[in-house]
Amino acid sequence: MAEEAKKTGLMDVAKMAEQMAKSLGEFSELGADVALVGGNVITMNQRQPRAEAVALKDGKISRIGTNEEIRQLCGKKTETVELDGKTLLPGFIEPHTHMIMYGTTRLGIDAGMESNKNIGDILARVKEQTDSQPKGTWIEGWGYDDTLLPEKRHITREDLDSVAPDHFVHIAHVSGHLGVINSKVLEVAGITRDTPNPDGGEILKDAQGEPNGVLAETAQFMIMKMKPMPDVARIIEGLKISNQDYLAAGVTSVNDGGSFGIDSLVACKRAQEQGFLSIRVYANVFADILEGAMMVKGPDLDALEFGTGSGDDWFKIGAMKDVQDGSIQGYTGATLEPYYTESPTSTDNGLIYHTQEELNETVLKYHKAGFQIQVHGNGDRAIESIIQAYENAQERCPRNDTRHHIIHCQMVHDDQLDRMAKIGIVANFFPVHVLYWGDRHRDIFIGPERAARIDPLKSALDRGILFGLHADTPVTPVSPIRCLHSAVNRETSSGKILGPEQRITVQRALEALTINPATMIFEENTRGSIERGKLADFVFLSDDPFSIDPLKLKELQVEKTIVDGKIVYDAKHQA
Repeated sequence: MAEEAKKTGLMDVAKMAEQMAKSLGEFSELGADVALVGGNVITMNQRQPRAEAVALKDGKISRIGTNEEIRQLCGKKTETVELDGKTLLPGFIEPHTHMIMYGTTRLGIDAGMESNKNIGDILARVKEQTDSQPKGTWIEGWGYDDTLLPEKRHITREDLDSVAPDHFVHIAHVSGHLGVINSKVLEVAGITRDTPNPDGGEILKDAQGEPNGVLAETAQFMIMKMKPMPDVARIIEGLKISNQDYLAAGVTSVNDGGSFGIDSLVACKRAQEQGFLSIRVYANVFADILEGAMMVKGPDLDALEFGTGSGDDWFKIGAMKDVQDGSIQGYTGATLEPYYTESPTSTDNGLIYHTQEELNETVLKYHKAGFQIQVHGNGDRAIESIIQAYENAQERCPRNDTRHHIIHCQMVHDDQLDRMAKIGIVANFFPVHVLYWGDRHRDIFIGPERAARIDPLKSALDRGILFGLHADTPVTPVSPIRCLHSAVNRETSSGKILGPEQRITVQRALEALTINPATMIFEENTRGSIERGKLADFVFLSDDPFSIDPLKLKELQVEKTIVDGKIVYDAKHQA
């Protein structure tokens, strides 16, 4: 009996020693390199929605709790950041943006309405460039909006010829789905009155039947081989600008919508490695680029893995990207019913890129290969086509948890949402359309009834559809705060409320800017909420979004942005 007691006692001591070692290991694991204390922490984690402080270790979250709990983890080497009652949220995740493209557009002519009052102002900017550049060089610009210009028309080749007869000029529409070129580009591209429209595109004509310089949708591809594409160095130069602007908006991760091909991927990864880019990137890639990249060899490409989710916490090759229509404000979004007012294009219900058979084939190919797929669709006709392609792929090759996206998904109907919910299609909404174009959607593009339910967030929420909120930068400025305001209020630029029945709560809108976008790209276990073990990415806001008047959400300011446990943006220290 005594011998058994002795053995039992030894076992108890061993067990206690084991538990103590485990506890010490956990304490070491939970110890803080950085402690964020004294704040209003909104975690976006339903199990622990609020806290006062957060401990960070090795670039990840080690504990969330009260100030007292977190201070107990602090040692002599712990960096303590006093939050002073400020609101801390998970870093915003942009679920559809063109961060890579945005930087290079900022290096060109700003043709947007915030910088120009009329066509004359834009032409003056073009002339400044031609005066400083040798004849025969390319002049690029971005951002004009024909419906906001006082002339109420597109810029034309004659306009551009008047200031740039000897240069190649291309000015992109704010939507990115149209662009205007001068006569020199038309001539070298061989585009004449007899040139047929390509499938999914249009060469717009003047009253005499001559090309007026405006190319819509796939017609823009006719000049792409002529244009010098940005090289890796140029893209990195642009990424330096993107990095500043996205961090200032509180964005710590992006789902990039694809832009300049293989060089974009290489530049993005290199910019992160060289410290020029502090934002995590999930890069979407067009099918032709994917196939080309996997055939080409080289030291840069060897470092890139191709396949959904291939990569690390900083850079991943994400979805296969495709496009099925254009933009509503460009009259090229593919709609089931005609546009509300006469379209400047030759069609009255937009342009579709691929036949149903073509889209079905592409989607099925990459669906079978295990890729996530994200297809751009604004109009209800394009959305219908994309849903059919996803349904066809699932029927022919069933897969669990694909999280295929419809990008923008603006004019989706309730019956289409029902089918999306049935097979798990993700809706990637563009809510600031209500702010920037809502009045014109109602009065010009699609009329009051269809405009009232554009970006139907509440209808999607009611069906349990996973969705995120994006700004589609550079189409609109990067701003999760504006997305939040638009989702909650549906306020147009004139102060009207458009479709109030589609408003959602602050909680749901914040989810669609944090944890939902993480889930949309299979990253819900690494980011999107403030939980132990997740990446230490945060945004500091000037106020608590839950405590202010909803109509003042747009006044919230980003005060600091933290990525990987380091402060990478501080509003107080910006020039």
